[in-house]
Amino acid sequence: MKQTILHIKIIVFLGILVFWSSLLSAQQNFESQIKEANRDIYENPNKAIKIGLELYNSDETSDEIKVNALMILSTAYSSKRNNLLSLEYANKSLELLPKIDNKIFKVNVLNKIGDQYHQLQIYDQSISYLDEALQTLQEINQKDSIANLLGYNYAVRGFVYREQMSCDIALSYFNKSIYYFQKHLKNNEIMNANLSIIHYNKGNCFLSKTQIDSATVSFDKAIGFAQVIKAKSLEAFAIKGMAEVLTIKGQYNEALSILKKGLLVSSDVGDLVLNQGLYKGLADNYLAVKDWENYEFYNAKYNETNQIIKSTEIKTINNSLSNLISDNSSELDKLQSKISRTKYLFIVGFLFLFLIIFISIHFYLKDLKNLNKIKQKLSK
Repeated sequence: MKQTILHIKIIVFLGILVFWSSLLSAQQNFESQIKEANRDIYENPNKAIKIGLELYNSDETSDEIKVNALMILSTAYSSKRNNLLSLEYANKSLELLPKIDNKIFKVNVLNKIGDQYHQLQIYDQSISYLDEALQTLQEINQKDSIANLLGYNYAVRGFVYREQMSCDIALSYFNKSIYYFQKHLKNNEIMNANLSIIHYNKGNCFLSKTQIDSATVSFDKAIGFAQVIKAKSLEAFAIKGMAEVLTIKGQYNEALSILKKGLLVSSDVGDLVLNQGLYKGLADNYLAVKDWENYEFYNAKYNETNQIIKSTEIKTINNSLSNLISDNSSELDKLQSKISRTKYLFIVGFLFLFLIIFISIHFYLKDLKNLNKIKQKLSK
């Protein structure tokens, strides 16, 4: 009997062990998929979207994994310049966020949503989410683990303040961002990507201030960080920036040379904004060297890409307006329904109050009549 009980206990224990092992294995598999998707967000966004949808629609994933999947989808669609879907998935992640206790995870999500609103040029909303993220960061004790989150927060603020205020203010935030990102740089692909992006944007700021030497240094660093992780789109953007420096210096042939390299590097990326910038640079420099045939070719490519981008933007705006109208119509229907219910309740309440007053008057008059009768009897 004792041996049987012992065997049962062993079987139960092994069953529990297998169960938790399978859960751990599944969790590790999900985390591996998330890492893979994050690597592909800029270079192969369609692949990242496929992984994100699989994770989000899986019944085995936790709320935290689902939010991770939604942020992958949001960032990947942002990479494809589809801001409408990007914001839709970001807002879905906000709905799940209250179910998660991990504050570091929450900050990461809030930072990313702040970035999405920045890309949509809704700057007040962007700063609102970034402020909420900073406030949550103050509640975290492990200060060493939040350097990358601070870096991201300051980077997005730099983007916003560059548009709203000036490059001088933006540069101070970009420098803060670089300081924090470098704390987590070692063997970290995302930090290398972030640093490439920040140095590229610093370069653009320096160009706008005609600080050519500083711009050259920033674009060179942007290229270096992109090459470390073989991020072709980031490298091509930085190359485009470096070509602008050479064009300003009058070194048109050198600019053409690296712009062609930029086209080659980005051939598989499919980023319309990147291609637009490269075609514009090639057209301008071929015009400068009076190569009319190549100028007309790349100018036509630039105009064609520009038209596609504008069409996409118009479609996004129209979809946004349609969704807004639909949402407002739904809200209006709810409000009208609520008003109708309130009106009905008011009428019922008024009738009920009128009935009470009527009954009260009726009994008052009846009592008054009886009182008069009694008085008459007493007087007799």
